[in-house]
Amino acid sequence: MLENIERGCATQDIMKSMLTAGVWQEAEALCALNEGLQLLGRAAVGCVGLPRIPEDRLFSLHSQTIEVLGRFKSPYVALLGGVLSKNECDELLDFALSKGLRLSSVVDKESGQSVAHHERTSTGVFFARAETPLIQRIEERLAEMTSWPATHAEGLQVLRYEIGQQYKAHHDWFDTTHQGATHHLKRGGQRVATTVMVLRAADRGGATTFPTAGFEVSPPPGGAVFFRNLTAAFLPDPLTLHAGAPVEQGEKVVMTYWQRERDFA
Repeated sequence: MLENIERGCATQDIMKSMLTAGVWQEAEALCALNEGLQLLGRAAVGCVGLPRIPEDRLFSLHSQTIEVLGRFKSPYVALLGGVLSKNECDELLDFALSKGLRLSSVVDKESGQSVAHHERTSTGVFFARAETPLIQRIEERLAEMTSWPATHAEGLQVLRYEIGQQYKAHHDWFDTTHQGATHHLKRGGQRVATTVMVLRAADRGGATTFPTAGFEVSPPPGGAVFFRNLTAAFLPDPLTLHAGAPVEQGEKVVMTYWQRERDFA
């Protein structure tokens, strides 16, 4: 490790090598890497490995007290409460509606372009990064919450699911066996993590399900589900297959935050 640091290897690449070797746990690898950097007079780092949620059950960020309601190890999933305040949820929803919601799309496997698909029946709208002071504040909070730069993320997307609408099982990572993935990987690299925040919860139905892993979660309004899309070996995690179950009563409105491995400029 010290030799790699002295040679000028990127800390992210060093961390990947340590984790893929199967010897190090993530927290131990990060501590060892920082000790090595300090020994050689280099600045310590925090943004290496993969996005992660603090180990504490309760933690405060930007006047919000966030609670970890549950954790799963494989895949790496955290159920969170208090990520957004009620006022923030209302303001974000109002802003999304003022911009106008359009039929949601998926990434075409061959072309990489966004296309309508029967498996995704919601309506939605994208926000530009830091489009408003509120959006910038939320992005900064999510970046701090996951120890991952706000620059390494796509713009937030608001999605509305009405009765009967759903998003069938899919992965958020880009499948490199499909030609269309190249188009997206050029800008920012792979999607390393996803956070789905609930602005409005359905009265019944609408859970986020993980069919391969065998569980489902329903965050409260203002809460979220966070999951890594990659394994500790930095490979696409098949266990992150997930779906938005059909809404049976009321409507569900969520806001999705996708984090990338590199700057998404």
